[in-house]
Amino acid sequence: MNIDTSSDESQRYPYWRRNRFVMPLANLICGLGFNLVWPFVPLMVRGLGVRENLETWVGYMLMVFYLVSFAVSPIWGGIADHYGRKLMVLRAMLGIGFAMLVIPLAETPLSFAALLMLVAVFNGFTPAGVSLLVANTPPKRIGSVVALAQTGGLIGQALGPALGAMLIAMIDPQHRVFWISAGLMLTGGALVAFFAGEVKQLAAGPWRARWVGGLRDLLAVPRIGLLYLIGFLFMIMWYGGVTVITVFVLQLLEAQGADAAREAFWVGAAAMAMAVGTVIALPLWGRVLDGIGPGRVLVFASVATIVTHLPLLVIDTPLQLVITRAAFGLTAAAMPTAIVQLIRMHAPAGTDARAISYSTAFQFFAMGIAPFAAGLIGPLLGLRVYFALTILAMGGGLVLWQRAVRPARQRKK
Repeated sequence: MNIDTSSDESQRYPYWRRNRFVMPLANLICGLGFNLVWPFVPLMVRGLGVRENLETWVGYMLMVFYLVSFAVSPIWGGIADHYGRKLMVLRAMLGIGFAMLVIPLAETPLSFAALLMLVAVFNGFTPAGVSLLVANTPPKRIGSVVALAQTGGLIGQALGPALGAMLIAMIDPQHRVFWISAGLMLTGGALVAFFAGEVKQLAAGPWRARWVGGLRDLLAVPRIGLLYLIGFLFMIMWYGGVTVITVFVLQLLEAQGADAAREAFWVGAAAMAMAVGTVIALPLWGRVLDGIGPGRVLVFASVATIVTHLPLLVIDTPLQLVITRAAFGLTAAAMPTAIVQLIRMHAPAGTDARAISYSTAFQFFAMGIAPFAAGLIGPLLGLRVYFALTILAMGGGLVLWQRAVRPARQRKK
């Protein structure tokens, strides 16, 4: 029986074993490249001349960045359904790499923001890779395979801030570090181009750019809308919080009169803490996902997100913040994978890439809303009020999800 099952997997999914090794390595390289610079964007903006209301500048900049990503992500997802998912991985990795090559040419904050928008157009190499794996992996192995691929990216995310902190302290102007990031992104894309494989599962009919219509069709499917909402709220606190946490670190250090090197160290440490915690936990969470299912994991990760953000309301040192971020990474690491699996379970056949791309679009929107809202709330009420509001929002999303799944649980009983 085991031999027959293995043979059937090899015939239906001939590339899943190869992809299981290629995608984690490509994600590691690209994750390293992206996170070499991303946590330090506020420092780069400050280095280009912004000395007052830094959180507002960064908030507006990233809001526009993620609005662009939000707008184009479903278009890319529709193309993936009709022309293949590997093509979209290459679009993201190589596109971001070439866009990053021109960012160091910026001489003002506005030109920096404008060039950063080029990255936004191609953004999304992680969800594109997940879509490729989900469509080319045996269903019973999706949890562990996707978790391994995400672990590769998270190792890159953990190493990126550490290396970035050193480079930021040595290179002037700081945004020239984008050249190094570009080289890494292009390397990851080349790896996928030459070694990743795909059995194309294409949607019927010609491709048409349907943003609103496609979304309306998917929202008619039970629970898809709630999964989009949960992913949106979670991403506000996950990746959306990266630059907000950077500004929070700078505020904590401001009273101590820290120099630039110490600022770079603690910004990097805060970014690394969550990534390191996630790297440690995600392989274990992959087995848990395969064992108990993504629904239960989603509930646990939601509760963990709330609990690990409560200390942000009272902590007053960078070290306490680092510990809090590590706890967040350890306990909530499986949320993105759980959401992807649940979307694929509920999405109509042949629309999984598009359904995941809409989820990605809303998550991009969350990444933009987070620094934008923090930029509005922070100067008026303080970032702790912003953190409190995100905790309440996540709690509300969890309540809605529990209400939606309760009838199904009662029927099983």
